[in-house]
Amino acid sequence: MAYQALLAKQGLIGDELQTKEHICILIKDGIIEDILDQKEYQQLKQPGWEEIDLGDLTIMPGMFECHDHLALDARIPGHLGMMDKSECEHTLLALNGLKDDLMSGVTTARSLGDRYYIDVTLREKIKEGSVIGPDLLVSGIGMKGRHGHGFVGVPHSGVEEFRRTSRENMFRGVDVLKIFITPGGIVGKGEFIPYYISYDEIKTVVDEAHQLNLKTVAHCIGGHGLDLCLDAGVDVLEHLYNITPEQVKRVEESDVWVDLTSGIVLDPEREPMVPPSHAANTRKNREYSRTCLEQIVRSGKIRYTLGTDAYHSMLYKELEFTVDMGGTSIDAVKGVTVNAARMCGVEKTKGSLKKGLLADIIAVNENPLDNVSTLKDVPFVMKHGMIYKNK
Repeated sequence: MAYQALLAKQGLIGDELQTKEHICILIKDGIIEDILDQKEYQQLKQPGWEEIDLGDLTIMPGMFECHDHLALDARIPGHLGMMDKSECEHTLLALNGLKDDLMSGVTTARSLGDRYYIDVTLREKIKEGSVIGPDLLVSGIGMKGRHGHGFVGVPHSGVEEFRRTSRENMFRGVDVLKIFITPGGIVGKGEFIPYYISYDEIKTVVDEAHQLNLKTVAHCIGGHGLDLCLDAGVDVLEHLYNITPEQVKRVEESDVWVDLTSGIVLDPEREPMVPPSHAANTRKNREYSRTCLEQIVRSGKIRYTLGTDAYHSMLYKELEFTVDMGGTSIDAVKGVTVNAARMCGVEKTKGSLKKGLLADIIAVNENPLDNVSTLKDVPFVMKHGMIYKNK
């Protein structure tokens, strides 16, 4: 295959997302071969090279959607009740969401629980090229307590049930193990937060995952369940809508990653898609939860990434909420690129624009370090050197 030369007014280059002007990304066989000044490129270019001139656009790494579900679509009213639908119906929902995510600039998605192992199947179909969508990192069957929360989770009781499903998931080739610790809805300050999995059950899943060098991900809004996750060595904490200042300090002193899905509580546009009681509870406790989340983005010590929890094509909103809460633009952008790749353990192959990495590249109208809202409209999407969108 001949070289592809991707030219743009500016780009966010390397692990620090350094803005460089008038750049050229030289690509061969889906891999970034070199990053040049456009003047250097003009001296090197050869007949037959494919030149893609993006003019005044800014290029950057393709985004990671760090909390996705394939068979859930938060854009649809009543989506939380769709887990009992058939495998065929789940697959149709997944195909639609995958394509929309890719067109929005998401080139890698982390799917945190689906039924029927459709995530494992679709991950392989995307690799084959028979399905259009982001590269997938998958968790197979999410594990919840028999009496606990988790719309996409499957009920479990006792250490051996958790161990058995962990091993079945790993036999199927998952990339991460997912457990559901607490309820999903936020609570008011000082209210009790139930937890549905014991320390021994959590530790069993963590140990099983670590035996194969995999990470464990925990749905957890806060409460004592959060302390148990930290005690047991959970690798990634999802949500944390009700984290306390004392727990923030514990997280700061640990190696744990936090994956924020702030839009679930901060975005009023999601309210019509859930039961009225759920929406009313969110409105009631929204501002308290906002103060909890602000502690994370303003910490400066907590490693965090961003996801939507199945709000397909709406990842840009998570960056807006992060900045609104006091986070920096560069940390928000890193939360869906460089740091997301590190959290997922794939930083050696993707997540930034560097020589030797996959050519997962998107382009936007402005520099997102100046205005993260520019990610709402992504006119150019390339994955593995293949162009999927070019307006």
